[in-house]
Amino acid sequence: MANTAIEIPFYVSKDGEPLTGATAQMDFESLKTLSGSDKSGDAPTISEIGGGWYKFSVAYGTAPFDAGDLIAVLDADKNGNNNLANAERYIPVEVRLDFYALMRLVNKMSQNKSTGDMAIKDAGGNTILQLGITDGESTLDREPGAP
Repeated sequence: MANTAIEIPFYVSKDGEPLTGATAQMDFESLKTLSGSDKSGDAPTISEIGGGWYKFSVAYGTAPFDAGDLIAVLDADKNGNNNLANAERYIPVEVRLDFYALMRLVNKMSQNKSTGDMAIKDAGGNTILQLGITDGESTLDREPGAP
């Protein structure tokens, strides 16, 4: 079962005004996991929402969001055609598993009491996110400040 895609919106302006019709100029300058693994080969497609807003979609468990949280820098003017200042051109973006946390607040959720595994479900009862939390240890102790 694949997890539901989440949309990551971002805003682009030129001289403080919304930049529209620039999807062809959008690209990922970098896309990496927190550990530094390059995921740019699996960069998602960017599309325009409107009014200067753009988006891309990812689903946890599928590339590029298959090895944990992501950090990216979007280049909103890859060929320089829009003459954007660097402050408007390069847009930092994060994609985190906890972005799904809102789904826990507004959707049904079930949790296996013996393994801890969770399934977040839509209104029809269909699983939209499966989180496998199973651990072989029966107890996990955490010491503050310890690595």
